[in-house]
Amino acid sequence: MRILAGLLALCLPLFAAAPAQAAAGIEVSAFVNVQGGVFELNARTIYPLDDNVRVTLADGATLNLELQAVVEKKRRYWLDATLVDVTLRRELTWNALTERYVLKDVSRNDLESFIALDEALIAAGKVVDWPIVVEPQLDPDATYQIKVRAGIRRGSLPDSLRAVMFWSDSWNRLSRWHTWILPR
Repeated sequence: MRILAGLLALCLPLFAAAPAQAAAGIEVSAFVNVQGGVFELNARTIYPLDDNVRVTLADGATLNLELQAVVEKKRRYWLDATLVDVTLRRELTWNALTERYVLKDVSRNDLESFIALDEALIAAGKVVDWPIVVEPQLDPDATYQIKVRAGIRRGSLPDSLRAVMFWSDSWNRLSRWHTWILPR
């Protein structure tokens, strides 16, 4: 019994460090500009360029790259109220025929192609003038907080590979929340 307890005590720090290690691979920096009453988010996300990313794309799977923005009304005596919770979704795939990485903006259906994976990840991490909230939605006497985080996860495999690679598990990573008070 003591041996089991000793092994558990040795392994416990390994399990506790796993979530922090997964989050450490993604970094987000962001700010908001106000243009004509529209609050526009500008962000830069650094996605990891590691073996998981390379293998996932080489296997024919899609990488889903997301940026989530949440605007909350701060309350003194109650829970904060969520005003806006939006997610910008992009998909990255490898096209073996053209030997290029294809980045798709899911909401606009825009496609860009890149020769190098690092260039594709840099482009996926840039967000410029993304409208988050408009002035009429905000109470002039309230304080609002904005939170931004990025995530990367392996999407689905093509139908032809799904049956063959049924044992392959999905993985995902999330950054920590980047939080600040919304400028007025």
